[in-house]
Amino acid sequence: MSLYALRSPLKNALLRPIVLNKGTTTISASRYTTKTTTETTEQEGEQQKTSNDITSWDDYFKLRKKRRVYELVTCVPSTIAPAFGSISYFAQLEIDPFTTFFGLDPVMASAVATVGAGFGGFLIGPMVGNLIFKAINNKIAPAMDARDKEFYEHIKANRADARLNSIRNPVPDYYGEKIQSVHDYRSWLRKQREHYRKGVFGGNTDDLDN
Repeated sequence: MSLYALRSPLKNALLRPIVLNKGTTTISASRYTTKTTTETTEQEGEQQKTSNDITSWDDYFKLRKKRRVYELVTCVPSTIAPAFGSISYFAQLEIDPFTTFFGLDPVMASAVATVGAGFGGFLIGPMVGNLIFKAINNKIAPAMDARDKEFYEHIKANRADARLNSIRNPVPDYYGEKIQSVHDYRSWLRKQREHYRKGVFGGNTDDLDN
């Protein structure tokens, strides 16, 4: 008898489904392998999702502060570049001194245009900085957006009523832009409650329920 003939029954037995009990479902080797692979993939996906999540508010505020640095830094070139471009343009432009632009003197009109260009760049700077921050930290960008939304919901739910705002009692940090840590958030909550007490004590509260 050949060696192949001795191995064939053993090989066929290994490939046959394993019967647990009579009347129960059989489990084949191929199904077991597929199930194990699926479980491993799910575990890896959960681990990757956990690593990309922002697990605490302290981590969120650190990333928020870092993003703010990006926004402030990009404001500098985004303000200087348009202003310098406007100055260069008007310096090379031949202007008739007797011609007016929108009723303004040419020099005055060029100055207004330069200031406007610089101010526009200043407004665009934070958006550019935010885009750069998301590009560098693209793995946590979705989690950061979710935390931003959740944080804003906390701010909206806990800030003082804007109808209590006055010159003597302005709403402190209405949008929570100065909050940089959990400690700052707790301090912000105290200021909101204090503002509410001052507004209610010094004014009419009947309209607040409407």
